[in-house]
Amino acid sequence: MSKSIFISCVLEDSQRIGAIKKWAADGRLGDVVITNETEDKKREGKEAIKKHIKNKIEAASLVMIFIGQVSYTPDWLESAVELAESLHKEIICVRIPRTTGAIPAMLEKYKVVAFEPEALKRFTYIM
Repeated sequence: MSKSIFISCVLEDSQRIGAIKKWAADGRLGDVVITNETEDKKREGKEAIKKHIKNKIEAASLVMIFIGQVSYTPDWLESAVELAESLHKEIICVRIPRTTGAIPAMLEKYKVVAFEPEALKRFTYIM
């Protein structure tokens, strides 16, 4: 049975989701299905964000949060992390290539993985 991975990122980094979906479709990440946010709800606040992503995070085995130059808006990040933690989901941070943005304090306790299929595949096998 496929494992579901939920990807959470700022809108500016969402084009990177396509690469991960392609790696998954090509079997480079193991037997996984990729889901992600489909609407930008940050202007509507934390509760709207949580409502929008709750079912996807509930169904996920793993939550990936992209770390780039500007990794988050407070409501977006807090919503995704709080919800994933409350549902006892595994969380990893994925460093976008050629970026040096700081890892937000609330994510410092999580593993940071390189944005490459081999690194991600190693992690998806242990979830």
